Amino acid sequence: MNDMFFFFFDIAEKRIGLKKLTSADLGTSTTSRQTHIGLYNDVLQFLGDNVVTTAMLIYGNYCQLLDCFFDRIENPDGSFRSPKIRVGHNNEDSVVSKIREFAMTDLDADWYLLWSGLENNDLVFWLINSNSTDYNIVKGLVGSKTRIITDEDKTYENLKNIMVNRINLSSIDIQKDIEIISQTGVPSKKYKPFDVETAKINIAKIGKRGEELVNNYLERQKSLKAIESFEWMNRSRESGLPYDFILNKEHYIDVKSTRFDFSQKIVFSNQEVGFIYQLGPTFSYSVYRVFDITETSADLKICTQCMPYIESINKDVQKFNDSITLNKTTLEYGLTPDGSLYRVSATEGYNEEKLSKDIDVFQGEI
Repeated sequence: MNDMFFFFFDIAEKRIGLKKLTSADLGTSTTSRQTHIGLYNDVLQFLGDNVVTTAMLIYGNYCQLLDCFFDRIENPDGSFRSPKIRVGHNNEDSVVSKIREFAMTDLDADWYLLWSGLENNDLVFWLINSNSTDYNIVKGLVGSKTRIITDEDKTYENLKNIMVNRINLSSIDIQKDIEIISQTGVPSKKYKPFDVETAKINIAKIGKRGEELVNNYLERQKSLKAIESFEWMNRSRESGLPYDFILNKEHYIDVKSTRFDFSQKIVFSNQEVGFIYQLGPTFSYSVYRVFDITETSADLKICTQCMPYIESINKDVQKFNDSITLNKTTLEYGLTPDGSLYRVSATEGYNEEKLSKDIDVFQGEI
C-alpha cells in the first residue's frame, strides 16, 4: 500500500508511557515469579480499576489485538495505585505473554515499552528492542529514560506522530479486515463498533474518490476518441443504482475502490449480483478496481470478463435462498410480579393453573 492520506487509528490520550522493562517484567529473572508488567499511574486514566479488555501490541512488523488483563492495587483508604497488566490464564495469548515470548528471542537486548490509549478506548503497546531502528528513532527524540511524556512536553507531538505512523503501518491486515466487516454487516466481537463505523465513513470517502478518478480516466478516453460517451450516475449524489457508470449507453461499470493493495477482497451486494445476472446479451458489464489510493495517485485494473464469476455467485446465492424455509413458532411469555419478561418452556413442568397464579401469560408468533 502507498502512503495513506489519513490514519485509521489515532492516539487520543494526552500521555504516552515509556519504560525500560526489567527482567521481572520480561519473565527472564531467575529470582522473581512476577506475573505482570508494571505501568504508571498517570497513563490509561480512562480505564477502570480491574479491566479485561483488548489491546494492540506492536513489535516490528507484528501487530495483533490481544487480551489485556489490567488492574490496580487498592489502598486501605479505597484509592488505587500501581497499575499493571497481567499474564492472564494459562495458554492465553495476552499482551504480557506475547511480550515475554518476544523477549526470549534476544536475551542480550534491552527492551522498552511505550503505551497509550486509542480513540476507540483500546490500549496500544509498542515493544521496542534496543538493537532496532525504532529504538534509535525514539531514543533520538525522547531519550531512553523511563518516564511519562505528556502533551505539555515539547517532544510529545513528534513522538505521538511517530507512534501513530507505526501503529497504522503495522496494522494494515487489521484495517483490511475491519473494512470488509463494515461492508458486509457481519457482527464482530473482535473489533470495536467505533472502528467499524469509522471504516464505513472512510469507505464512503474512498468510494467517492475512486469514482472521481475513473471519471477523469473516462474523460481522457473520450478526448482520445477511444469511447463515444459515458454517464456518471453518482456525479451529484449517490443514486443507489447497482452500477456507477454507463459507457456508450450499453456497457455498465461498477467501481470498487480501496486504499489498500489489489489483494483486498471485493464485496458485492445482492442487488449488484442480481442486476448483473439479469443483463441481456446486448449489454455488458465491467468492474473497475481502483486500489492503492492516495491523495495524488491510484492504480486501476479493469475486469471485463466478470459474467462467469457472477453467474457462479448467483447460483450459490440462489441455492442458499432455496434452502431457507419459513416456520412459525408459537411461544408463551409471561410477566413476573416485578415486570420482567419471562419465556415459558414446555419442558419446565408448569401447568396452566400454576402459570395463571405466578405470571400473566400472553402469546405471540414469531
